[in-house]
Amino acid sequence: MSDIAFAQIDERQLQTNWIRLDRRKCEQLAELKHVYGIDLSARAGRAAVEENGFVIIPVNLIIYRQDAYRETCVVFALGKSVLISVEDDLRLGALDVASRAVREAGGQLPPATVLFLILQSLNEVAYAAVREISERLDEISETVAGVGGGYQLTGRQVGVADIADTVAKLSEAEELVAKTVEAQLMLARAVRWLRRVAGDVQFLPVLLSDIHSLRRYAQFQHDKIRNLQQSLMTSLDLKQNNVIKVFTIVTAVFTPPTLVAAFYGQNFAEMPELLLPWGEWFVIALTGLSAILPLFYIKKKGWMR
Repeated sequence: MSDIAFAQIDERQLQTNWIRLDRRKCEQLAELKHVYGIDLSARAGRAAVEENGFVIIPVNLIIYRQDAYRETCVVFALGKSVLISVEDDLRLGALDVASRAVREAGGQLPPATVLFLILQSLNEVAYAAVREISERLDEISETVAGVGGGYQLTGRQVGVADIADTVAKLSEAEELVAKTVEAQLMLARAVRWLRRVAGDVQFLPVLLSDIHSLRRYAQFQHDKIRNLQQSLMTSLDLKQNNVIKVFTIVTAVFTPPTLVAAFYGQNFAEMPELLLPWGEWFVIALTGLSAILPLFYIKKKGWMR
């Protein structure tokens, strides 16, 4: 690395044969292309390739830091004498945990060993993110159970507006889990390329197994999200049906009295009931009976349950 003079490179990076660069600093990327003949400025999301003695591997990451999730991409260029990583923004600290792990290992580490430690640390960071998502889903599960119960602590029935926030949280969690699964697939691909370059190192199969295990764990969280969404939709359908049922019962009960009132509200020239001393009570009784009979029928059929 004596033939490269990147500005502001941490001396500790030189001791481990690992150079961290910021994708926003175009002058460093231009110097990288001039010295090594590789262009890492627009590699995000592309497939892993071999170019000018380097294996270039893009990896997407989901980072949980300061109570927020951040999506970023890191491009690794693994050579025989140096490992180069290009991050979207160094301030996100995507590889800070990996950097500490590499420094703790100490010594002039080979680039392949450095990449192994980085991938191992990234898998641990991904595990922390998925675990935090799982804890949030447990909290949402309690909310979904409350929605299924039908009432809040205040006694007010839970409605559509009450579960809108829960639906939004589930959608956000589903997107994060899907991106985490994709990130684990890219990590697994990076390990396979590392094994191709470094040979069948003893701990690489273990790391690959850990990455696949975490991917399955993330997929389990995705299935949990789908179940919660299905439960919410089922509860919502039931509540909407209950609302329609209430309006149907009200309509069935009040329609006959409305017809009676409409009939006697007409201006006929001759209405014998007006001459009867008990005519008003007759109309009142008829109106009440026309309301009670449909209600009795509906209750007998069990439609009010």
